[in-house]
Amino acid sequence: MPIRNIKVIPNLPFDVLPIQDITDTLPSRLPDPETPRTPEQITHIAVHHSAVEGGTIQGYADYHVNSLKWAHIGYHCVVKGNQIYQTNDLLTFSYHTSSNNAYTVSVSVSGDLSKRSLTDDERNCLYATILTYMDLFKIPVENVWGHNEYPQNNTACPCIDMNQLRQEIKTIQMKMQQQVTWAAKMKNVSDIVNQINYLTGLMKAGEKDGNAVWAANAFSDVADMMRSKHLL
Repeated sequence: MPIRNIKVIPNLPFDVLPIQDITDTLPSRLPDPETPRTPEQITHIAVHHSAVEGGTIQGYADYHVNSLKWAHIGYHCVVKGNQIYQTNDLLTFSYHTSSNNAYTVSVSVSGDLSKRSLTDDERNCLYATILTYMDLFKIPVENVWGHNEYPQNNTACPCIDMNQLRQEIKTIQMKMQQQVTWAAKMKNVSDIVNQINYLTGLMKAGEKDGNAVWAANAFSDVADMMRSKHLL
């Protein structure tokens, strides 16, 4: 089953635009000589930069397919400015990290990061992509590597401090968990308020009504619990 039109993982502590899947607009060479992977085969994330400023995703794909004779663009997703683009089915066996393509899913930042730092938009989009991959394939942050960290790849790419990146990803994960936990607590509050209103409505029927008596007894049980916690 292809993994296309992916959605950004929810509860990020920053906003990013929805991912645009442009795979079908890019050049490719069929039939693909490589067999698609299974989700279980994908255990690592490879982070890249394009190493050129002002390049286009169409241009990268054209070079990979028509000059290098690859079947597809090498990257699974590309970050360009404030937008994430999906450029391959995530299960596609594509060429981006020599000798390490079978078990990796890739993301590239469009730009030359040897000459400048990531912009805030690029960083947010890159981290959103990585966290989305991690969620889809259950990849631990320890398996998020830069191109230059893979064996048999003598390159400076992605020209990013990957130790810092991994630490920042961990921090974002903690913030996301806090948001999920707080949202769950707020739902509990809402549910309690709704139930109080419901029981209060039942009690209006008076002490001779069975439902009203049941509601009153429920309130008594709750009151005992609240007193035990010094809430009443």
